[in-house]
Amino acid sequence: MPIQEFCIIASGLDPDADDFETRFYDAGCDDATISFQGGRIIADFSREAPSKASAITSAIEDVTRAGAIVERIGSF
Repeated sequence: MPIQEFCIIASGLDPDADDFETRFYDAGCDDATISFQGGRIIADFSREAPSKASAITSAIEDVTRAGAIVERIGSF
């Protein structure tokens, strides 16, 4: 299956919280690098999926499950 690369920009979580990164990992974002820039959460994904649309849809569900609010999607 091909690897789909994109990023999700989100907000709504405190990056200083002890469980900040763990929340994303436990929610299924183990294929993303999580950072915090300019007051926003940046999740850079390399997700295995048949299409970019299916990869983005599942990643949005995972980021939301972590407790963040998805603001927009970016691509590389």
